[in-house]
Amino acid sequence: MIVKMFSRGSGGGKGVADYLMGKDRKREGASVLRGDIEQTKEIIDGLNFSRNYTAGVLSFEEKHTDLTKEQKTQIMNRFEGAIFSGLEPNQRDITWIEHTDKGRLELNFYIPNVEMTTQKRLQPYYDRADRPLVDNFKKVINHEYGLTNPDAPEKSQLLKMDLTTPRSVKELKDGVNRDR
Repeated sequence: MIVKMFSRGSGGGKGVADYLMGKDRKREGASVLRGDIEQTKEIIDGLNFSRNYTAGVLSFEEKHTDLTKEQKTQIMNRFEGAIFSGLEPNQRDITWIEHTDKGRLELNFYIPNVEMTTQKRLQPYYDRADRPLVDNFKKVINHEYGLTNPDAPEKSQLLKMDLTTPRSVKELKDGVNRDR
């Protein structure tokens, strides 16, 4: 399993809701596991913060049938416990959508960035501070559930592409000649 936090989060909730469940809310291979996508969208649409929501995914190499409903629920509960530490369920809103259309399990989440009882801004994930927490969550869950470990040596790439390397021979020649 890997945990991916999406960089989006500004604007209304319609775009992400449409992606997660389809514009007609009948996306093939998508189902709401917990929460209410329309309620979450409405909460987000009522916010006027610069970043109104946080969204991401727990993506598994395993198929959706490899984990039981109870295991998925346990993993979602533990993730919520990690990122909502100190908050009661009535202080936050989160919707979980399962995607199975890519041949693997994805547990997508969609969170309005608001503390529900005070209506103050809530930032459930701040990358600089929370990346180690989420990385440790991933490692523990992968170990305890016997899931594929993306950090395992056999998963590492033998050759890594350098994105700054020129793409064509002409670019390479231009770069060599320019540096003279």
